[in-house]
Amino acid sequence: MSSYRKGKSKTNSVEGNNTKPGCYTNEEDALILKLYDQYFGETNKWKTIAIKLYRGHKSVRERYVNHLDPTINRSDFTNEEKNEINKLQNNPEYFRKWAEIAKRISANRNQGRRTELQVKNYWNSKDRSQKRKNKRSYERIHNIMNINHIVN
Repeated sequence: MSSYRKGKSKTNSVEGNNTKPGCYTNEEDALILKLYDQYFGETNKWKTIAIKLYRGHKSVRERYVNHLDPTINRSDFTNEEKNEINKLQNNPEYFRKWAEIAKRISANRNQGRRTELQVKNYWNSKDRSQKRKNKRSYERIHNIMNINHIVN
C-alpha cells in the first residue's frame, strides 16, 4: 500500500460533499438527460451535472454513455457485427479494447451506435458458452474412457 493512502478510506466526493452511492433512480436518469441537453456544448458538463446530482462525474458520464444516450442501438447484433467483433477480437491490436471495437463496428451506421459494454458482454457470453461446450466434450470423452475401463 502506498504511504499516502495509509489510514485513509476511499470516499466519493463532489467538491467536498459526499456522493450518493448505489443505483440511479428514474428521476436521476431523467434529470441527467435534461441537464445533458442544457449543458451540451460546455467543456465541464459532466462535473456540472454530477454536482447537481451529488454523484461522481465519471459515474454520471458512464451512465449517460452506456445506458441513457438515445443514439444507442439496443437490438441484437447482426451477423455482420458479430463477424466484425470476432475478427477484431482475434487481432492483437484490438484484443480486449472494447471501446475501439465498438467505435469500429458503429462507424457508418444509420441505426445508432454500439456501446463498449454491449460488445464486451457479447464477447464474454460467447467465450463462456464455448468454454462450457468444450468442458462438456471433455467430460463426455472422460466418461466414455472410464466406462471402457470398467467393461474390460
